Amino acid sequence: MKDTDWEILYELHRNPNLTKVANLLYLTQPSLTKRLHVMENEFNVRIVNRTPKGLEFTEEGTYLAEQAEKYMKFLQETKSGLRLFKEGEKRPIIIGSSYTYSKYALTDLMLKYKEKNPRMEFEVVNDQSNILFRKVLDGSVDVGFVQGDYEGPVWQLCVGKNQGYAVTKDPVCLDDLPSMPRLNYKTNDRTKELLSGWWENYYGTEEPSGMVVGYVDVALQLVEKGLGYTCCFLPESAKNRESLFLTPLVRRDGTPVVRSTWFVYSKNKRRPPALEQFIRYVQEELGETGKRGSGS
Repeated sequence: MKDTDWEILYELHRNPNLTKVANLLYLTQPSLTKRLHVMENEFNVRIVNRTPKGLEFTEEGTYLAEQAEKYMKFLQETKSGLRLFKEGEKRPIIIGSSYTYSKYALTDLMLKYKEKNPRMEFEVVNDQSNILFRKVLDGSVDVGFVQGDYEGPVWQLCVGKNQGYAVTKDPVCLDDLPSMPRLNYKTNDRTKELLSGWWENYYGTEEPSGMVVGYVDVALQLVEKGLGYTCCFLPESAKNRESLFLTPLVRRDGTPVVRSTWFVYSKNKRRPPALEQFIRYVQEELGETGKRGSGS
């Protein structure tokens, strides 16, 4: 059994949907199905049955999934504990941060902290928020600034709420968007859900496809050249930097479309004093209101 096989069992038991789990683990559905067959052959048992209602775990499969949960927890705790022994107190604090939060907020936060703690070093990992959240859970980053709501055994502090906008070169009415070319960009799954959910609520149709670029900054550059519009979330500090028109996204009932940014860190991880000190600083600097636990 590979470590990834235990992870497949763990995630599939939590959410018995091949497509969703394959997407979560960045596998194709045929690859995931193949790994299930390999596991069944290795243990000489049937793990799941396909039913009209979806996947159903057998008794043997349920037992293996419960063992997988224990194994994943053991693996995370072991990696975290060994890293503390190996790196001690002199290692940098590893911060996972979304691209947007790094661009508009994280640098100032780290500079202010280093004014009081000049010997403290940071290592920043930029990625999509869904990937960063998993890195917090597996211990490969110490803390994360993620955009959108995720569930898991973490402590969370809301550090901001960003309004969603339709960004255009010239003023528009929201009713004009379906007739305009759309510019999409790669982003995390929660942001995609918020934007597609807004579109379906406002227009009553599925969100349209369009040109896809790597990052929101590239999409904004193309908007500036008049090649179409994009929908995104922007902090107050980012407004009008490109001299574009920002039309707030609102649902049909008038409620705004807003995305939260969370400071997250693991509930289960042993933390060295330097990391505890930084966590307390973020809590004090960005406010205790909004702090909550998620998952169990």
